[in-house]
Amino acid sequence: MKRTHLIYIATALLLVGACRKAYKDLPTVSSSIATTYPDHFSKREAGNVAVTITNINTGQVLEVLTDENGKVTVPGLISGTYTAQATKMISEEEALELIDEAVSFPVNGSSRFIVREGAPEEVIPLNGTNPQPLVFKEIYYTGSRTPANGAYFSDQFYEIYNNTDRVIYADSLCIGNTGGSSGQTPTARTWGFRPDKQFVYLQNVWMIPGNGHQHPIQPGESIVIAQDGIDHIDDPLGNKNSPVNLGPGHAQWETYVPRADNRDLDADVPNLEAIYLGSVGFDWLTPVFGPGMVIFKHKDVANLPLFTEPGTVSVSQFMQVPIDSVYDAVDCLANATAGSFKRIPDALDAGFKSCSGTYVGEGLRRRVARIENGRRVLQDLNNSNIDFEMVKPPVVRHQ
Repeated sequence: MKRTHLIYIATALLLVGACRKAYKDLPTVSSSIATTYPDHFSKREAGNVAVTITNINTGQVLEVLTDENGKVTVPGLISGTYTAQATKMISEEEALELIDEAVSFPVNGSSRFIVREGAPEEVIPLNGTNPQPLVFKEIYYTGSRTPANGAYFSDQFYEIYNNTDRVIYADSLCIGNTGGSSGQTPTARTWGFRPDKQFVYLQNVWMIPGNGHQHPIQPGESIVIAQDGIDHIDDPLGNKNSPVNLGPGHAQWETYVPRADNRDLDADVPNLEAIYLGSVGFDWLTPVFGPGMVIFKHKDVANLPLFTEPGTVSVSQFMQVPIDSVYDAVDCLANATAGSFKRIPDALDAGFKSCSGTYVGEGLRRRVARIENGRRVLQDLNNSNIDFEMVKPPVVRHQ
């Protein structure tokens, strides 16, 4: 049996080597890329923009920088389909010139394009939004394995951080997830709302109750929203292999689905208010392959319009949220080559991030940009590919 395994391994290594050699021997071409600012900026050419290019077939990743005229030529590319993610942090000095306002903010853009001999220049339009006070600090969606190797997803959580030097109130803050495939199946249909750059479309929406001044978040502090607010490690209803305790004192809120055949078994952790639940069972399960997560505030959230997904015959409806209402959004996809399945507009998240699989006890954690007077300022370039890192285990309120 051991000898058979060695034969399989040797054969696999030969195949991998053959594939690498086959890619290496293929002819290459150059590709021209240009990055442009939005129409309302004082100039169009977006210089010194970092662009990450990924071959969706080989997984090859290249990082380049546009020149002062917003252009770059990338040599040595194998013909095929590529994705590009472009990111730049606009300084206060640049912003004063571009939009007549001295405020630092990120601009982002993405593209999917074909590289071939004679292909035209690929133009990537950039978009941006002003920095917001609340951001996702940690997102745990993959779930964990039970001692019997079962699938356990009730320990999902979302940590939201005050990234400012002032008190921010969580009252009326909404959290939701998009619909659409995470890209776990390459032949699946892509998100029908993707062409709409001005709105994000949510499958489920929850809200923190309050009168506007009941739930303060101190500077550099966070709140945690749990799918189920229990100690998942020690509770008899939990999973001793779970990495997290989301009981009282750890999670501030949980997402209880109000229905006649459901019971609130963890009443010590307060419930969020359900605003719109387009697809839930007994729990708010976001995709373990990777959800599109959004936090926002809107003065009339209960009356936001609902739409069916373009290009489908499904009658399922999604809540339309203006991107100007969004505080933060993170696109989590199944793997590094699933970029065509993005569901969140580039102005909110120009990239995406993934974990290694499902039920693996992994999460995503936002990187620290700097320390100001002892307070962590988290990186927020509106590009989750560079803002987040994959971590195992996820840790509530990691320091």
